Amino acid sequence: MAVAKKVTINDVALAAGVSVSTVSLVLSGKGRISPATGQRVNEAVEQLGFVRNRQASALRGGQSGVIGLIVRDLTSPFYAELTAGLTEALEAQGRMVFLLHGGREADQLLSRLDMLLNQGVDGVIVAGASGVGSALCERAAEKGVLHAPATSMKPIRCARITCRRRKC
Repeated sequence: MAVAKKVTINDVALAAGVSVSTVSLVLSGKGRISPATGQRVNEAVEQLGFVRNRQASALRGGQSGVIGLIVRDLTSPFYAELTAGLTEALEAQGRMVFLLHGGREADQLLSRLDMLLNQGVDGVIVAGASGVGSALCERAAEKGVLHAPATSMKPIRCARITCRRRKC
């Protein structure tokens, strides 16, 4: 049985008749690329079945496109609905959600947060972190990762929210 060759960004560039840098700019939505060139690249991506490697992108540009979501109780209808809504909104922005069950103990939540931070996520949303919110916020801030507590349907304020390379 033959293994199918993985389509690379080089293959896309060749098929579209552009440089690898141009393909990268089109995929990231950065730079000033003509609509015609963008269309050629997108058609090549579609035709070849190219799938962007988020880990490789993160190594080059520092952003993974992944948001970690730690939910204390996935069996609760409130958290299930919150998870569905957050996932839908984040995916609409081109983000991928890394979902973890947080457990009921503070040390479990902190362990899950460490897991996500070690995976290089761009941000973390914690649903149901009452009692350990400040510890989670501090741990995320140490790594320069966006952190937002989600404990109710009310607007949320967190003074320690930071993004890589800039304050939010």
